[in-house]
Amino acid sequence: MLSLLSLCVLLSALFLVGRWFIRSLKLGELSGRYVFITGCDTGFGNLLAKRLDSLGMNVFAGCLTSKGQHNLDKATSERLVTLVLDVTNENSIMKAYDEVRKRLPKGKGLWGVVNNAGIAGNASHVEWQTVDNYRKCNDVNLFGMINVTTVFLPLVRKAKGRIVNITSVAGRLAALAAPYVVSKYGAEGFSDCLRYQLYNCGVSVHIIEPGFFNTNIVNLDSFERNMKMSFDEMDTERKEFYGENYISEVMNTSSKNIQQVLSPDLYKVVDALTHALIAVYPRARYVVGLDANIVFRFIWNLPEWIGDRVVAAIFKLPIPKGYQKQ
Repeated sequence: MLSLLSLCVLLSALFLVGRWFIRSLKLGELSGRYVFITGCDTGFGNLLAKRLDSLGMNVFAGCLTSKGQHNLDKATSERLVTLVLDVTNENSIMKAYDEVRKRLPKGKGLWGVVNNAGIAGNASHVEWQTVDNYRKCNDVNLFGMINVTTVFLPLVRKAKGRIVNITSVAGRLAALAAPYVVSKYGAEGFSDCLRYQLYNCGVSVHIIEPGFFNTNIVNLDSFERNMKMSFDEMDTERKEFYGENYISEVMNTSSKNIQQVLSPDLYKVVDALTHALIAVYPRARYVVGLDANIVFRFIWNLPEWIGDRVVAAIFKLPIPKGYQKQ
């Protein structure tokens, strides 16, 4: 019995070491590879652009603002090219595509497209949301990703390259604001469909699922402002049900919870993005962060009747005034 157990341990160890070795293999020459990244003003996109530039890759960095362009230009080499890009605007996407195609050497395609641009959207309760809130969030997080991918895909196919999409743990567990969750679930579905359909075309698709990281997308002031705006726009019956103090109670709870889980280690997401682009054998899906790998991964594998209770215990939303009276 002991020898069988020892054999199982040995085989498991060999498997883990072998997998680690295979995953650690990197592509050779990087200087001849070109990558296009969206959302490079700040956050993950900005850090990734700098990382790939330092590795000698040729980067096209899409920025929403001229300030973002200027700051990134100052911090990187002359190889990196910044472009004005609004992923919600098809004309802007086409202009960026034309500029990238013009700058690519003859016969070259794009080794990678990284869909990073994203917004948090309105973080109010489902009942407080308008359809327009969903449109605004999905225009960036989902439809922007779809448009950019569709337009740039021929260049990626030419290089037999890779598409890397940043989604979220909120694309696997609906524990955040509905517009954001809907956009990320959609991004997950789109990425999976794309991966299946491009499987035999030489193009691979990779999904990055970060947990809670301390980037500009997490803004408690904006969170509270959107909640107040949504509350003011509701009818009297709904306002009375929740009560005037409901927002302050939510903010008190949310600010404590969010500050506890926010990770400052943005490099972990950048490491995953970089691995997806330069590893010989990249993963199809990267779950990034301790919270994502321990808490969220555990919850999304539970039966719903247990998972719902765990989520309720973690987020501890206050009970509406009207429900307390029942």
